Amino acid sequence: MSMVDTLVPGVSTLTRLVRYYALYWALADHAEKRDLDASACQTLVRRTEVGLARISIGHDKDLFAHGTDTVKSLLRKGSTSSLATPGRSSYSPRSWGFWSQYNGPSMALGTVTVEAGALRAGKHRCPDSVGRMFRPLIDLATHEEMSDDDVDRLSALAMEAPDTPDLPPLRDLFTAARDGRHLPEEWSGDDHTRRATLRFLARAVQRMPGKAHVDAFRSYLAYGETLDADPVLIGDGRAQAWRGVLLRHHSVGAWRRLWAALVQQVLDMSGTATRDDIHEWISAEVSDVTVREFARSLPPTVDQKGYPLPAEESSLGEPVSPEADLAVLLLGSQRLGHLKGRSLDAFLGRRRNSSARGQFLDPNWVAFRRSEHEDRPLAELARAFVDDMIAQSRRVALRKLRVGDDGRMTVFSKLHERNGRYFAEQAEGAGNVGLRIHQLGAMAEQLGLFTADGVTPLCTELLELAG
Repeated sequence: MSMVDTLVPGVSTLTRLVRYYALYWALADHAEKRDLDASACQTLVRRTEVGLARISIGHDKDLFAHGTDTVKSLLRKGSTSSLATPGRSSYSPRSWGFWSQYNGPSMALGTVTVEAGALRAGKHRCPDSVGRMFRPLIDLATHEEMSDDDVDRLSALAMEAPDTPDLPPLRDLFTAARDGRHLPEEWSGDDHTRRATLRFLARAVQRMPGKAHVDAFRSYLAYGETLDADPVLIGDGRAQAWRGVLLRHHSVGAWRRLWAALVQQVLDMSGTATRDDIHEWISAEVSDVTVREFARSLPPTVDQKGYPLPAEESSLGEPVSPEADLAVLLLGSQRLGHLKGRSLDAFLGRRRNSSARGQFLDPNWVAFRRSEHEDRPLAELARAFVDDMIAQSRRVALRKLRVGDDGRMTVFSKLHERNGRYFAEQAEGAGNVGLRIHQLGAMAEQLGLFTADGVTPLCTELLELAG
């Protein structure tokens, strides 16, 4: 799902609060003006992050700053002086705190650069209004510890504080607009792409009010004729790419659930199993039919006009079974015959010119496996997929292998093989990879562009959604 990096620049699965973009914007400007080195920047980042957490604890009700639970716990224990100092009594075990989550997105947004480890101003200079907003917090973090009186005095920095000075310039960045107007020549490619994705999401939310942002986005862009009918989407290659990404997302989720189920099965066998044990398990999970018969029973992937239908969603029940995930994988392979152009490129992860089998476990690979097993029992295909997953897991583990100073090797894998037996010590997560749409939608609400069940008039104006 590497295409998501390209389609949502400046947002990650760990960025959920616009206030932090503004904080680092102001810190980078401050650090450049005072020529702070990396160590001084690190100290300032940690102290101001602790400050935001303490302010949030005192003034927010629903939307809290990063690290508030840890800070609250440490405050109850009387730990105040060492909150920002790296160590066991710190608000964050990471040396740079939550900046480690926002550094790449902030640089993609153009608000921060890093030189020799120190924060510096990005291509979009920090507005004076944002600098003034954070000046009291930065001054306090530079000179002294924060008191309860300071927490009250700086309540305007709380996550839920309304109409703060950082919101207008942040809205400009996310929508690639100035003074309410989008002039394409004033913005870079990443800016255009971020605006486009936010515009697509806003259109989906506008047309499907009350629906969860991710669900609305998927329903509106992945299926039906909207790419050829909605003037916001028509002819936009990024919308076509999103269609491919959203459809591929189903297959990625199916593989992750199958792998988690396999690891869980080994755990259920007292943590160890043979390949035959795993084969016996997966064989018992699927119907006694051929692959061809199973494929014929699946719902259609396109309508009469050739537009995608939500076939994968129709195949998944509650709870999701291994057979249902096999159905999703086969449906994904069927989409190869209907997608085209940018949608197909994105669906295949930019690998259209790979070998006939395709990249390991991608839809081309599934199609190859399906053709191999067309008139064989479905259980044989399921066993082949199990072997493929185990082989892929071993390849990934070897790529991540680390050799310590003492010569000992560490292998990062939930499933290990020794002398023909497989061992598991903990469960594997079954959740799908993030699309960053949830985070983008949440931040759009904070920016005053979305409401709980729709878009605001300001959003309609900035993103040109009328009509």
